[in-house]
Amino acid sequence: MKTLRAVLVAAVLTAGVAACGADAATEIDEAFKGYHTAVLARDFPAACAYNAPEATAKLLSSLATQGVNAATCEEAFAVVFDQGGAAETADTISRTAKIDDIQVDGDEATVRWTAVVDGNASPTTWGMRRIDGAWKLVLTN
Repeated sequence: MKTLRAVLVAAVLTAGVAACGADAATEIDEAFKGYHTAVLARDFPAACAYNAPEATAKLLSSLATQGVNAATCEEAFAVVFDQGGAAETADTISRTAKIDDIQVDGDEATVRWTAVVDGNASPTTWGMRRIDGAWKLVLTN
């Protein structure tokens, strides 16, 4: 289903990140890689752990508008990845994701990155916030 594929692309491109490290930029970079590793491994609990609560709520709401009622982030990922072509799209995004720029302002950050979507480089921006010592995605849209 084409609309669920679009939701997958949005979920993968906007899924959140969390990590520990020497400084904020290093922590964000490590978390970015960890999230994409979890997606590639289909480790949905690990991938979902990178989301701030409001990012998960937005993912579930987005799916609900498509007629998919998932109760958890993990369930949402499983449903989306079960759609034809979704896993391949997510894998391409996760394998080609590269950070272009990280701007940190205290416990807030903006990460600009690029990945391949449908054969084209697609720039994306994540808003992030440190929550309980870990960097998490906070959707700013």
